Amino acid sequence: MKIVSITATTFPYDRGQDLYQQYYRSGLRDICAADGIAYSERSHACSDSLLRKARNVKHSYKLGRIFNAHWFHPLVDRIASLLTRGPLHAPAPVGSYEFLTDTGVRFTICIDSHDAGYLHDNMLETADLYFKSNYWPSIAYPSRVVPIANLNPLVGSDRPYFRGLRDTPKTLDLFAFFRIWGGDDEVKGIEHNLRLIESLAKVECTKFLCAYLVAGDIAAIGQRLDRQGIQWTTEPLTPRQLWVQAAAARLNIVRLGMHECIPWRMTDILAMGGCPVIDYGPRTLWPSPLIEEQHFLSLRALPDTPPPEELPGRVAAWLAHPTLIADISCNTAAYFDRHLEPIEIGRDILLRTGTHLQDPAI
Repeated sequence: MKIVSITATTFPYDRGQDLYQQYYRSGLRDICAADGIAYSERSHACSDSLLRKARNVKHSYKLGRIFNAHWFHPLVDRIASLLTRGPLHAPAPVGSYEFLTDTGVRFTICIDSHDAGYLHDNMLETADLYFKSNYWPSIAYPSRVVPIANLNPLVGSDRPYFRGLRDTPKTLDLFAFFRIWGGDDEVKGIEHNLRLIESLAKVECTKFLCAYLVAGDIAAIGQRLDRQGIQWTTEPLTPRQLWVQAAAARLNIVRLGMHECIPWRMTDILAMGGCPVIDYGPRTLWPSPLIEEQHFLSLRALPDTPPPEELPGRVAAWLAHPTLIADISCNTAAYFDRHLEPIEIGRDILLRTGTHLQDPAI
């Protein structure tokens, strides 16, 4: 059997679902164009572009500071509901794709890009093959559930920019800008992140450290950091500011996500050929696993425990190593080009879907 068409179901007003699926849709679109497979998208919208514009208005950071969300968001939702013949939001943060073969067989795959490791059973029931971006090897998933990389769609849509960042001169040894939050309630992980940035502040090197405070007692946390001379803010960096500063650093701190997933920022650093440093080893699995000291370095600073006393010395030793960081940077750029280019993501989806079509037991 040969796949002759792929149709993606989209929800253009649903920012989470639409954004989280963007990279995978782009990959399938690219590989379909290369292999002569028909690709299309369907939604309930009268106009996908108008719904996305309405969505952008609702979630605008600037407008959010001007208007009261209690009345502004429902107003935009009401306007958006006039632009669609169906629901505004997907039933789950999972993308659904219909494959058609040359023998007339229809086959459904789902791509679950939710940060947590559990499955959405209502979507699993409809799927012949279920790709899970945050796939936990420790969970006994059904055999038709397979891993896929967790990817930042902003990178997928602007790869030439990130390739250009690979040649950025290194003016910093260490760059760290991350949210101070975490855990299932956004608060339980605060202490872990504070201790982490406090330990990094002790590293003797040229560095930029800034804590982005978004949860908990921000005033008290700010005072705690002030006493140690650690910079903090309640305002995000723009993506371009973040990427430019990250590209100028030899080491980039990339914390695991709130649900201990490999975060979107890993895609950024791999694409720019940087050297990511994560707080502790990945709990989730990608189809082509990331390997410590080949694609990343680990601080081994586990949650719910104090950071290792030797953490500052470990970072200093990495910085003093003659080739370690440069070698990892070469490896991460090659990993992105080989595995994470959108067309390569699309190719991998097609290959594994084709294998499953031939033998569902594999």
